[in-house]
This record gives sequence, structure tokens and C-alpha cells, in this order.
Amino acid sequence: MSRRGDSVLFTYVAPFLGVLLVAVGIAAAVPATYDVIQDDITTCGTPTIAVDSPEETTARFGEDPRPNLTRFAYEDLSEAERKAFRDALNDSVGEARVDGEFRHYDEFLNGSFVTYEGERHFVTVVAENPCFVAAPLQLPLGVFAIVLGVIGILTPPAYRTLVSIEEDAG
Repeated sequence: MSRRGDSVLFTYVAPFLGVLLVAVGIAAAVPATYDVIQDDITTCGTPTIAVDSPEETTARFGEDPRPNLTRFAYEDLSEAERKAFRDALNDSVGEARVDGEFRHYDEFLNGSFVTYEGERHFVTVVAENPCFVAAPLQLPLGVFAIVLGVIGILTPPAYRTLVSIEEDAG
């Protein structure tokens, strides 16, 4: 059933621990890798605003706007906010990302009115798009755990192969 010198620890426990190490390594390395590449593939760090048309704004708030919402003239917005505002007006869904300085983030987060070409628009942040942050050593430790796990998985079969070669030679 078992070869001379094979132990339960070496035959079953080492590969089992190897599989566990590979699983833990993958669980650590995948999110850490995402942290490294997320700036290139996602909208991380660039909030998305929604701009209602004047008709939608009037339907939602009526002619008398709420006194607790901040009001801005279009000219008071930063260049990035103005670009996102114009892009949202031209977008079919009415949303756009603010790429750059977002001075009025706190006001837009709670909802604000922006007067553009004499018409009032309701503007709010609809997605914050935060960036994922991984621990600095998470990726190297995850890769190390995967390599160590693979070694643990492959050690018993490699050992048995070497013993078989030695027995055949002897």
C-alpha cells in the first residue's frame, strides 16, 4: 500500500498544506495585482457627476429651490468641473467623470444647483469611484506563498520519482 519510508505526513499533509498556501497566495496576490494596475483600467479616483436638465430640475424641486442646497454659476466651477458638466449635458444618461481638480466635491456630494446659460441644473455626485489600496507587501508575499505551495504539492511526487529511479539503478 505504501512504500517503505513514506510517511502520512510526507504523503498527505505536505501536499495539503501546499494547496492551502497556493489558495492563500492567490487570495493575496490577485487583489494586490489589481491595486497595481487599477489606474490603467478603471475610473478609480475620478468621481462621476449627474446633471439634470432644467426640466428635470424644475419637476424635482419646483420653481422655488431648496434653501439648503448650494448654488453656483457655471463660471465659478473649476475647469475639470466645467468640462464634466458640459459632457454630462451632452451624455444620454446625463453623467460624466470629473477628471482633475474637483473643488466643489463636498457641495456636489449633497447636491447643488448650477446656473448655466440662464437655466438652473441640479448636479450631484453619483459615483465616488474610490481606489482599492493593498498592503505594500501583499503582492510579494502572495507570490511567495504560491511558489512555496507549489513546492509543497510537488515535493512528494518528485521524491517518489527519485526513489524509483534510485531503486531501478540499484
